[in-house]
Formats: sequence, structure tokens, C-alpha cells
Amino acid sequence: MIFSNRFFISGCAGWGCRQKMAAKVSAGGIIRGEVLYDVPMAEYTSFRVGGPVDFLAFPADVDDLRALLHWCREADLPYFILGKGTNLLVRDRGIRGVAINLSRGFQQITAIDEDSNGTMVLAEAGDSLARLVDFSWRNNLTGMEFAAGIPGSVGGGIFMNAGAFRREMKDVLKSISLMNSLGEVNERKIEDAAFSYRSMGIQKSEVILGGKFILQRGKGEEIRARIEEIMRARLIKQPYDLPSAGSVFKNPERAPAGKLIEEAGLKGVRVGDAQVSEKHANFIVNLGKATARDILELAERVRERVQREKGILLEMEIQIAGENE
Repeated sequence: MIFSNRFFISGCAGWGCRQKMAAKVSAGGIIRGEVLYDVPMAEYTSFRVGGPVDFLAFPADVDDLRALLHWCREADLPYFILGKGTNLLVRDRGIRGVAINLSRGFQQITAIDEDSNGTMVLAEAGDSLARLVDFSWRNNLTGMEFAAGIPGSVGGGIFMNAGAFRREMKDVLKSISLMNSLGEVNERKIEDAAFSYRSMGIQKSEVILGGKFILQRGKGEEIRARIEEIMRARLIKQPYDLPSAGSVFKNPERAPAGKLIEEAGLKGVRVGDAQVSEKHANFIVNLGKATARDILELAERVRERVQREKGILLEMEIQIAGENE
């Protein structure tokens, strides 16, 4: 393998050069997975907005990922992990560096052990939370019902400590498998994780490979009934018919963010084609031609109004990446 791409930053920023580098990384044998160049992030995010990322890489396995991180380090390229893009807003000028997507090589979900504490399920980061929920009820395992209807990948759910209905990922996780920027793999016990509300305290340079979950034996029909109940509640309250990235703001202690936004009279407010959802005020939806700039401007207006009228400064829950115009 040859890692000799340091010229990227100083002399290789153009479209043609990125094309050559992408071909070198994939076809040239640095990794076996596919590497794309100048990829519009609107195609990979649920908001359906965002400029291009220089490179989008799909490592095939752990060794591939390690080689990819080595290449990023040698080429002096920043990288970030792209899950299913359901909690991500990419700015209109896009992202410099490499987006790493694990959806093509890290999709195993399997029950690996059972004892008096429950059944241990290994779920790799590239698979979806939806499939983990489905796997659980089909195997008569309870504990993951709260995640029904939460979009995104297992890795993204772990990173964000995703939760609903008073349950979070930390409540069912035993440990997290991580790779650092040097390609070293370690397993972090949940009690050693610096988790908090909507965060597992994982550094952005660390790549989540998967997690071990402890689930309990239950009755499949009861588990499925609870999942269906949760899905019905989500469909009633949330705007699934329009592009969004889920909850825009974290819920403060005093009251849910959606309630505060609605009480401030902001439902239906627009900036361009970005709109505060009329169905759930903590969602911003794309009516068709919104830009990232529209969404960010609208979010800031919401924060300012709520702070002025309620005395509470809302904190963003969605992740923001990329360059401003």
C-alpha cells in the first residue's frame, strides 16, 4: 500500500484531483470498499440539503477501516462518521475531507450469550436501529422497544445516546467497541462512558464499531404490541411526510422543547422552504427547496424567541457539519 497524498491540501483541491485520489484509494488497493468523490450530502441526509463532501468512503471491514484512517492521517485529511444522516445538517458549501459510512460492512446483529443478567446481543454500527428493534422482538427479547421509530444507525444511536419514552441507549448497553484515529480497537464499558442527555461522551475522532446490549426474555406478541403502540404515537405526533432531522433541540429540564416553541407561537413559521412543523414544533421540515442556511436561520430565530419569551436558551440536538457560504 502507498500512502502519499499529502499534496491534497496544498495542491490538489480540484474536482479532477479528488477523482484521481478516490480511484487511487479504492481501485488502487488502499481499501477494498468503494470511495466516491464530490458527493452531494443532500443525497445522504434526511433533511435533503447540504453541499458536497470531498470523499465518501465505505470500508468493507475493520481492516479496511483501519487502512482508511491510516490514509486520512497520512494525507492530512479530516474525517467524520456518517451514519444514516437522520440527525445531521450539512451546510451548503459541503464538507472538506472524508465522510466514512459503515453501512456496507458493519451490519451484523446476533445474540452471543445468555446468563442470569439477560441475553447479550451484538449489534454492529452500520446496521439500523429499526433492524435491531425488529431482531429483538422476533427473538422474544425486550428492552429495545423505546427505539421503535427512531431513524438512524446503531452507531449513530449509540453516539447520541438516543432515547424516547424515558429510556436511553445507555440503559440497555453493556459496552461499546471503538476504533481510535490510530486504528486501535478497544471496548469501553458503559459504566466508563461519559454519557449524558443525548451524548455518550465519545470523541468525534473515535469510530463506533458496535455495541453489546443486554436484553431480557419476554413474549414476542407483547413486545410487538408495545412497538406498534409506540409507532402509532410517533405517527400521530411527528411529521413523517416531510424531510426533517428529528428533534432540532434538546429538551431542557423545565419543559419539552416542542411545548416551549409552540407556546412562543412559532408553529408554521418559515424561512424560505424551511418551516417549524405544524405537527410538532420541535421539528423543522423541508417543504421542498430549503437550504441549510434557511434551516440554520430558522433555528436561530426559534432559539432567540424562546429565550426572550421563556428565559430558556435551547441547545441544538441535531449535529451540524460543513462550511458556511
